[in-house]
Amino acid sequence: MESHSAITFKTPIALAALVAFVSANVLAAEAGDLTLQQQVDALKAQVAALQKQVQPLTQAEATSVQASANADKGFALVSPDSQNSIRLRGLLQVDTRWFFDKTLDNDTITIRRARLGIDGKFAETTQYQLIGEFAGTSATLLDANIITTYSKELQLELGRFKTPIGLEQLQGDSSSLFFTERSVVSQLIPNRDIGVQLGGKLFDGRISYAFGVFDGTFDGGNNTTQSDNNDSKDIAGRIMFSPWVNDKDSFFQGLSFGFGGSNGVQDASSPLTSGYKSDGQQTIFAYNSGTVANGRVARLSPQLSYYRGSLGIFAEYVTSTASVQRANNVGQLSHKAWQLEGGYVLTGEKSQYSGVIPATEFDRAKGTIGAVEVVARISSIKFDDASFINGTTTGFANPTTSARSADTLGVGANWYLNKFYRFSLDYEYTRFNLNPGASAVSNSVISHPEHVILTRYQFSF
Repeated sequence: MESHSAITFKTPIALAALVAFVSANVLAAEAGDLTLQQQVDALKAQVAALQKQVQPLTQAEATSVQASANADKGFALVSPDSQNSIRLRGLLQVDTRWFFDKTLDNDTITIRRARLGIDGKFAETTQYQLIGEFAGTSATLLDANIITTYSKELQLELGRFKTPIGLEQLQGDSSSLFFTERSVVSQLIPNRDIGVQLGGKLFDGRISYAFGVFDGTFDGGNNTTQSDNNDSKDIAGRIMFSPWVNDKDSFFQGLSFGFGGSNGVQDASSPLTSGYKSDGQQTIFAYNSGTVANGRVARLSPQLSYYRGSLGIFAEYVTSTASVQRANNVGQLSHKAWQLEGGYVLTGEKSQYSGVIPATEFDRAKGTIGAVEVVARISSIKFDDASFINGTTTGFANPTTSARSADTLGVGANWYLNKFYRFSLDYEYTRFNLNPGASAVSNSVISHPEHVILTRYQFSF
């Protein structure tokens, strides 16, 4: 008996086309003079040709949808030529804060961040991002921007994104940070703003730069109003030097240094910060009611970072100067802060500015634990003495509820179970220094040092 190999069709469309094709050929054969064997041979040849036409289609369908296992990519829909993509992104952070002092009812379990959005690219030259923030009392459009790439040396970015000033502030909120919360330094620097920016990398990555024009926003703040309160714009920029980045054998390969800054004008209709916070997210300095912006606002931040193997270290200093007014009291306040922090990955993975990527996943059955990192930080913030002149009468801040300065010390550990999950445990200590001659209100945050344990369980993709 003659054996025949099975023929498989991968799509209903192809099968339907074949049925119609075979039927037509059978009818034609019945009307002709071909022998039965000639008819079968002709059908086999034509079926083989049809399969060749169907196969590219099925391959394209298989590659057009990809579920990436990389935490940096998430779930992606990708075109067959990989030129166009759309990716689903998400971030969920569940935090706890446990304070040693029990005179204030401030222990809490909170959803720190809950984000969902998309990003992707078109034709290799255009990238886009739309991210919403759902933590808190209302949803907010957090990131909304378009990046057009002319070359690696020149990129144009438009929309809402992070201002190019601070070192730690520009790190991602998901896996990049050493600690659960950014240091006090980042509170003197604007976060996200709406603007237009040019940036890129020069000389094979040895110099990176970003300069832009923005609506302008307050220290530590996000421009969420999508409007500007005056005709003036803020100029912000940052330039970083990495002279040895391509020298693999150099001890200084992972060293980068530079500075960022901004300059602009804000008037009485421009909001000031609602307050500067401790590492435990308690307000330690706030402007008195009626204090408004009144002119020039400028920031300057020298910074450096060093990464080598499992070790990562960075430091930055920032000064934020603003003209303010309350009633007839007009002044220029200059607040300053600095920090030094670092981490070491005990399990051997590389420490890097973009975060730790675990070499293995936590799996009890296989005896793997993921990646474990230990971290430490010291920082300090000093508020301008002129803030407290005339106290509660015409002064800009109340010396009985706002600290003159704060010094912090933190230690912690991060456990990367895999590329998607991270657990963090931090201990933070903050000592408050009062304005000379002032006594803190007994139940205020600054009346005693802050001792707090922070935890975070994070899922991101």
